[in-house]
Amino acid sequence: MRTLTAKPVKVALPGPYLLTRTMWMECVSDRASRQRTFMCGALGARRDPAEELALAARLLAEVTAGMPRDRLALHVCRGNWTPDERAALTGDYAPLLPFLAAAPVGTLVLEACTHRAGALEVLADLPSALRIGVGVLDQKAPRVETVDEVVVRIERAVQVFGVERVLLNPDCGFATFADNPIASADVAEAKLRVAVEAARRVRGGPGAA
Repeated sequence: MRTLTAKPVKVALPGPYLLTRTMWMECVSDRASRQRTFMCGALGARRDPAEELALAARLLAEVTAGMPRDRLALHVCRGNWTPDERAALTGDYAPLLPFLAAAPVGTLVLEACTHRAGALEVLADLPSALRIGVGVLDQKAPRVETVDEVVVRIERAVQVFGVERVLLNPDCGFATFADNPIASADVAEAKLRVAVEAARRVRGGPGAA
């Protein structure tokens, strides 16, 4: 990457909890169950939520130890393997607030565009030092949002967190699987253009930096 740019580089990596809970499961390892995907297996595993959050926190702490907090971000995914909203996870962030508040990162990258994420205001009491990457684009929907729609989402986030803390992003990635992306490249590019224009408008006009 450094051969291509001198600008700061952002690299996305799968989290330690995701890898721990999806790299070994009977539904994947058992030949008779190979038709099930790792996501199916993860959703089917019923464990105590408090214990799982404690495990996730420990793994995250071990992986990030010694790294600068302000350069680290954590994304909480609600399921990006299917465009069917009925099959993905739903519920607001309230049960995760203690975990998110204590996470050893400087930024939380959260889904907020989908109705499944609940009210953004639930996150209002997170530590003020945390930047919040707010999902303003639905990466699963083929329809490209209007600039006006995204402006409303940005302004709502600014009201909750303050302009200095808000970062903009899609709810999740546009290419969950390289050979079968959720959105086409054209749709993804169009959505990102809308987000850029919406950010310019909120900042004060087309010429704003």
